[in-house]
Amino acid sequence: MSTTAVFCGISRSHLRWRRPVSPGIWTLIGALAIPLWATWPALSLRTREMPAFECLTLIFLVASLVLGVIERPVARVDAQISTWRPWIPALAFAVGESGSAVCFLLATHYIPAAEANLIAYLWPGMIAGIGAVLGLFRLRIRHVTGIALGFAGAAILMAGGTLSVSFTGMGLALLSGVAWAIYCIFRLTWREPCGNLLARGFALSTILCGIMHLLLEPSVMPTLGGAAAAGVVGIVPAACANLAWDEGFRRGDSQLLAVMAYATPLVSALLLTVLGLESFTWRLLIGAVVIGLAGVLSRADP
Repeated sequence: MSTTAVFCGISRSHLRWRRPVSPGIWTLIGALAIPLWATWPALSLRTREMPAFECLTLIFLVASLVLGVIERPVARVDAQISTWRPWIPALAFAVGESGSAVCFLLATHYIPAAEANLIAYLWPGMIAGIGAVLGLFRLRIRHVTGIALGFAGAAILMAGGTLSVSFTGMGLALLSGVAWAIYCIFRLTWREPCGNLLARGFALSTILCGIMHLLLEPSVMPTLGGAAAAGVVGIVPAACANLAWDEGFRRGDSQLLAVMAYATPLVSALLLTVLGLESFTWRLLIGAVVIGLAGVLSRADP
């Protein structure tokens, strides 16, 4: 087993030799995505020397290669099903992952990044809302309260600066959240074998962002440090985080995980504080308390 698979702790070939994993454990595995996703802002400080789509192309390429190794045992499933069916969820992931990133980057041309991030972070609430409409979740008052508190906590963390009114920017930021929320709902409803889903999806994302780069940006030769940082982003917040989320979200308490995702900007801010890149503030503490309360209210029913 590769060291990356050991790091993620959820290699399918490994799990086949274990007894069935409880939904609670899968929920914890899905929650691992939150601190892994949270490393992206700190790592991205070293990748700013590259144009956005060039950087995403490199990140998605690394993620595809890493996941190709992790998911290799699952690729055998593809031989038992039609050759094109596994590409459906892979395409859905590519649209969700790269579509979300592209819409977010385009939104920042019209509104500040913090504002775009806040609007995009409506996606956990979108998951709960769409899931309830489709009958995947049963929302009670405390669940709705948890969703509202989670967004309020994220808003507190990201508050600052003046609000920029741009319907184009706000719409693009909203589409960023919608793209990922719809993919997550899709993964809850798609029951067929997916093979090496994430490796395929990141490969498609690489192609999409590569095309966008060639059409919209000049090419820049990154420094060794910038390329290394992009590689780490591809391994940690891209490959490992999405693998943990995909497994945990489908097999664990997806409703709770959707609300817990609001903690991503909190963990990110804490990491930046520990690294000395951001100062500790009362806003950070209040946001942490509000998001923690949201998670307690949104726990699964006994």
